[in-house]
Amino acid sequence: MNLRMESSLSTRRAMDALLSTPTPAAAPVAVAAPAPAPAPAPPVATERPRARSPSPPAAAPPAPASESTAPAIQRQQQAGGDAIAQAQNLWNAGSRDAAIDLVQQSIAAAERNAKAGTTPGAASTVLVPLVREMARMQLAEGRFGAVWEMLTRLEPLLGNQADLWAIRANAAQRLGRHQDSVHAYMMALQSRPDEQRWLLGTAVSLAALGQTSSAAEMAEKARAIGPVSKDILAYLRQNGVPLRDQ
Repeated sequence: MNLRMESSLSTRRAMDALLSTPTPAAAPVAVAAPAPAPAPAPPVATERPRARSPSPPAAAPPAPASESTAPAIQRQQQAGGDAIAQAQNLWNAGSRDAAIDLVQQSIAAAERNAKAGTTPGAASTVLVPLVREMARMQLAEGRFGAVWEMLTRLEPLLGNQADLWAIRANAAQRLGRHQDSVHAYMMALQSRPDEQRWLLGTAVSLAALGQTSSAAEMAEKARAIGPVSKDILAYLRQNGVPLRDQ
Protein backbone atom coordinates (compact mmCIF):
# COMPACT_ATOMS: atom_id res chain seq x y z
CA MET A 1 0.00 0.00 0.00
CA ASN A 2 2.83 2.38 0.86
CA LEU A 3 4.58 1.60 -2.43
CA ARG A 4 1.39 2.36 -4.31
CA MET A 5 0.93 5.69 -2.51
CA GLU A 6 4.55 6.68 -3.14
CA SER A 7 4.23 5.83 -6.84
CA SER A 8 1.02 7.84 -7.03
CA LEU A 9 2.70 10.83 -5.44
CA SER A 10 5.65 10.48 -7.83
CA THR A 11 3.22 10.52 -10.74
CA ARG A 12 1.60 13.68 -9.42
CA ARG A 13 4.98 15.36 -9.19
CA ALA A 14 5.66 14.40 -12.79
CA MET A 15 2.32 15.84 -13.84
CA ASP A 16 3.19 19.10 -12.08
CA ALA A 17 5.46 19.80 -15.04
CA LEU A 18 2.28 20.61 -16.99
CA LEU A 19 1.72 23.56 -14.70
CA SER A 20 5.20 25.03 -14.99
CA THR A 21 4.78 26.45 -18.47
CA PRO A 22 5.75 30.11 -18.11
CA THR A 23 3.04 32.63 -18.71
CA PRO A 24 3.65 34.37 -22.04
CA ALA A 25 4.62 37.97 -21.69
CA ALA A 26 1.85 40.35 -22.56
CA ALA A 27 2.10 41.36 -26.18
CA PRO A 28 3.25 44.93 -26.65
CA VAL A 29 0.36 47.11 -27.53
CA ALA A 30 0.82 49.28 -30.56
CA VAL A 31 -0.20 52.84 -29.78
CA ALA A 32 -1.49 54.75 -32.76
CA ALA A 33 0.43 57.94 -33.44
CA PRO A 34 -1.65 61.12 -33.31
CA ALA A 35 -2.80 62.30 -36.68
CA PRO A 36 -0.72 65.22 -38.04
CA ALA A 37 -2.36 68.61 -37.90
CA PRO A 38 -3.80 69.65 -41.27
CA ALA A 39 -1.63 72.02 -43.25
CA PRO A 40 -2.99 75.57 -43.48
CA ALA A 41 -4.84 76.29 -46.68
CA PRO A 42 -2.84 78.42 -49.13
CA PRO A 43 -4.07 82.00 -49.56
CA VAL A 44 -6.27 82.65 -52.53
CA ALA A 45 -4.46 84.75 -55.13
CA THR A 46 -6.36 87.84 -56.25
CA GLU A 47 -5.20 87.43 -59.83
CA ARG A 48 -6.93 84.09 -60.11
CA PRO A 49 -10.59 84.93 -59.63
CA ARG A 50 -11.76 81.44 -60.46
CA ALA A 51 -9.98 79.86 -57.51
CA ARG A 52 -12.49 78.99 -54.82
CA SER A 53 -11.99 79.33 -51.09
CA PRO A 54 -11.41 76.03 -49.36
CA SER A 55 -14.68 74.42 -48.44
CA PRO A 56 -15.28 73.43 -44.82
CA PRO A 57 -13.96 69.92 -44.30
CA ALA A 58 -16.58 67.29 -44.88
CA ALA A 59 -17.41 64.91 -42.07
CA ALA A 60 -15.17 61.88 -42.23
CA PRO A 61 -16.98 58.72 -43.35
CA PRO A 62 -17.43 56.05 -40.68
CA ALA A 63 -14.31 53.93 -40.32
CA PRO A 64 -14.61 50.37 -41.57
CA ALA A 65 -15.43 47.85 -38.87
CA SER A 66 -11.92 46.40 -38.91
CA GLU A 67 -10.38 49.84 -38.33
CA SER A 68 -12.78 50.84 -35.56
CA THR A 69 -12.39 47.50 -33.81
CA ALA A 70 -8.59 47.45 -33.78
CA PRO A 71 -8.15 50.30 -31.26
CA ALA A 72 -10.77 48.72 -28.99
CA ILE A 73 -8.90 45.40 -29.01
CA GLN A 74 -5.64 47.24 -28.36
CA ARG A 75 -7.18 49.02 -25.38
CA GLN A 76 -8.45 45.71 -24.01
CA GLN A 77 -5.05 44.09 -24.56
CA GLN A 78 -3.38 46.94 -22.71
CA ALA A 79 -5.86 46.69 -19.85
CA GLY A 80 -5.42 42.92 -19.67
CA GLY A 81 -1.64 43.20 -19.70
CA ASP A 82 -1.76 45.84 -16.97
CA ALA A 83 -4.04 43.63 -14.86
CA ILE A 84 -1.68 40.66 -15.22
CA ALA A 85 1.34 42.77 -14.25
CA GLN A 86 -0.52 44.17 -11.23
CA ALA A 87 -1.69 40.73 -10.19
CA GLN A 88 1.81 39.30 -10.44
CA ASN A 89 3.12 42.11 -8.24
CA LEU A 90 0.40 41.38 -5.67
CA TRP A 91 1.15 37.67 -5.86
CA ASN A 92 4.88 38.17 -5.36
CA ALA A 93 4.14 40.46 -2.41
CA GLY A 94 2.14 37.69 -0.75
CA SER A 95 -1.35 39.05 -1.54
CA ARG A 96 -2.45 35.97 -3.40
CA ASP A 97 -6.21 36.33 -2.88
CA ALA A 98 -6.10 39.94 -4.08
CA ALA A 99 -4.11 38.86 -7.16
CA ILE A 100 -6.65 36.16 -8.02
CA ASP A 101 -9.57 38.57 -7.49
CA LEU A 102 -8.00 41.12 -9.83
CA VAL A 103 -7.50 38.61 -12.64
CA GLN A 104 -10.98 37.20 -12.06
CA GLN A 105 -12.52 40.65 -12.53
CA SER A 106 -10.55 41.15 -15.74
CA ILE A 107 -11.65 37.77 -17.05
CA ALA A 108 -15.29 38.60 -16.29
CA ALA A 109 -15.01 41.88 -18.22
CA ALA A 110 -13.28 40.20 -21.18
CA GLU A 111 -15.89 37.43 -21.16
CA ARG A 112 -18.72 39.96 -21.26
CA ASN A 113 -17.11 41.80 -24.17
CA ALA A 114 -16.50 38.58 -26.06
CA LYS A 115 -20.09 37.39 -25.61
CA ALA A 116 -21.46 40.80 -26.59
CA GLY A 117 -19.49 40.63 -29.83
CA THR A 118 -18.49 44.29 -29.58
CA THR A 119 -14.86 43.47 -30.40
CA PRO A 120 -14.66 40.46 -32.74
CA GLY A 121 -11.42 38.55 -32.33
CA ALA A 122 -10.77 39.90 -28.85
CA ALA A 123 -11.39 36.57 -27.13
CA SER A 124 -8.14 34.98 -28.26
CA THR A 125 -6.01 38.08 -27.85
CA VAL A 126 -7.43 39.39 -24.57
CA LEU A 127 -9.08 36.50 -22.73
CA VAL A 128 -6.51 33.73 -23.28
CA PRO A 129 -3.56 35.43 -21.49
CA LEU A 130 -5.81 36.27 -18.54
CA VAL A 131 -7.07 32.69 -18.35
CA ARG A 132 -3.52 31.34 -18.48
CA GLU A 133 -2.54 33.58 -15.57
CA MET A 134 -5.62 32.65 -13.56
CA ALA A 135 -4.99 28.94 -14.13
CA ARG A 136 -1.37 29.32 -13.02
CA MET A 137 -2.38 31.05 -9.80
CA GLN A 138 -5.26 28.75 -8.94
CA LEU A 139 -3.23 25.62 -9.60
CA ALA A 140 -0.46 26.93 -7.34
CA GLU A 141 -3.14 27.23 -4.64
CA GLY A 142 -4.44 23.73 -5.33
CA ARG A 143 -7.79 25.01 -6.62
CA PHE A 144 -8.18 22.31 -9.25
CA GLY A 145 -11.97 22.46 -9.26
CA ALA A 146 -11.93 26.19 -9.98
CA VAL A 147 -9.53 25.65 -12.89
CA TRP A 148 -11.69 22.87 -14.31
CA GLU A 149 -14.86 24.97 -14.02
CA MET A 150 -13.26 28.03 -15.61
CA LEU A 151 -11.75 26.22 -18.59
CA THR A 152 -14.93 24.24 -19.20
CA ARG A 153 -17.14 27.34 -19.04
CA LEU A 154 -14.91 29.39 -21.32
CA GLU A 155 -14.18 26.63 -23.84
CA PRO A 156 -16.29 28.23 -26.63
CA LEU A 157 -14.34 31.50 -26.29
CA LEU A 158 -10.82 30.14 -25.91
CA GLY A 159 -10.41 28.38 -29.22
CA ASN A 160 -8.01 25.48 -29.68
CA GLN A 161 -5.28 26.39 -27.20
CA ALA A 162 -3.25 23.21 -26.69
CA ASP A 163 -1.65 24.32 -23.42
CA LEU A 164 -5.04 25.21 -21.92
CA TRP A 165 -6.43 21.82 -22.92
CA ALA A 166 -3.46 20.20 -21.16
CA ILE A 167 -4.00 22.29 -18.02
CA ARG A 168 -7.67 21.33 -18.08
CA ALA A 169 -6.64 17.66 -18.42
CA ASN A 170 -4.25 17.93 -15.48
CA ALA A 171 -6.92 19.56 -13.31
CA ALA A 172 -9.44 16.87 -14.24
CA GLN A 173 -6.89 14.17 -13.43
CA ARG A 174 -6.30 15.59 -9.96
CA LEU A 175 -10.06 15.67 -9.40
CA GLY A 176 -10.32 12.00 -10.38
CA ARG A 177 -12.23 12.87 -13.56
CA HIS A 178 -10.13 10.56 -15.68
CA GLN A 179 -12.49 10.30 -18.67
CA ASP A 180 -12.56 14.09 -18.92
CA SER A 181 -8.79 14.13 -18.48
CA VAL A 182 -8.26 11.73 -21.39
CA HIS A 183 -10.54 13.82 -23.61
CA ALA A 184 -8.69 17.04 -22.79
CA TYR A 185 -5.25 15.48 -23.23
CA MET A 186 -6.29 14.08 -26.61
CA MET A 187 -7.46 17.54 -27.69
CA ALA A 188 -4.08 18.97 -26.68
CA LEU A 189 -2.20 16.20 -28.48
CA GLN A 190 -3.98 17.01 -31.74
CA SER A 191 -1.84 20.14 -31.95
CA ARG A 192 1.31 18.72 -30.37
CA PRO A 193 1.31 14.93 -30.79
CA ASP A 194 4.89 14.50 -29.53
CA GLU A 195 4.48 16.30 -26.20
CA GLN A 196 5.81 13.64 -23.83
CA ARG A 197 4.18 15.03 -20.68
CA TRP A 198 0.76 14.92 -22.27
CA LEU A 199 1.25 11.39 -23.58
CA LEU A 200 2.18 10.28 -20.07
CA GLY A 201 -0.77 12.16 -18.57
CA THR A 202 -3.07 10.35 -20.99
CA ALA A 203 -1.50 7.01 -20.10
CA VAL A 204 -2.01 7.62 -16.37
CA SER A 205 -5.71 8.44 -16.76
CA LEU A 206 -6.28 5.56 -19.18
CA ALA A 207 -4.68 3.23 -16.64
CA ALA A 208 -6.98 4.60 -13.93
CA LEU A 209 -9.95 3.82 -16.20
CA GLY A 210 -8.72 0.25 -16.72
CA GLN A 211 -7.93 0.83 -20.38
CA THR A 212 -4.52 -0.77 -20.06
CA SER A 213 -3.84 -1.47 -23.74
CA SER A 214 -4.47 2.15 -24.72
CA ALA A 215 -2.42 3.30 -21.73
CA ALA A 216 0.47 1.09 -22.88
CA GLU A 217 0.28 2.59 -26.39
CA MET A 218 0.53 6.13 -25.02
CA ALA A 219 3.31 5.20 -22.62
CA GLU A 220 5.37 3.55 -25.37
CA LYS A 221 4.98 6.65 -27.53
CA ALA A 222 6.30 8.70 -24.64
CA ARG A 223 9.22 6.32 -24.11
CA ALA A 224 10.15 6.60 -27.78
CA ILE A 225 10.57 10.36 -27.30
CA GLY A 226 12.84 10.21 -24.28
CA PRO A 227 13.45 8.76 -20.81
CA VAL A 228 10.41 8.37 -18.56
CA SER A 229 10.39 8.62 -14.79
CA LYS A 230 10.74 5.24 -13.09
CA ASP A 231 7.99 6.27 -10.68
CA ILE A 232 5.54 6.74 -13.55
CA LEU A 233 6.48 3.41 -15.13
CA ALA A 234 6.06 1.69 -11.76
CA TYR A 235 2.64 3.34 -11.32
CA LEU A 236 1.52 2.15 -14.73
CA ARG A 237 2.74 -1.39 -14.15
CA GLN A 238 0.99 -1.53 -10.79
CA ASN A 239 -2.21 -0.62 -12.59
CA GLY A 240 -1.77 -3.53 -15.01
CA VAL A 241 -0.37 -1.63 -17.98
CA PRO A 242 1.73 -4.05 -20.09
CA LEU A 243 5.01 -2.22 -20.77
CA ARG A 244 8.02 -3.58 -22.61
CA ASP A 245 11.19 -4.03 -20.62
CA GLN A 246 14.02 -1.75 -21.60
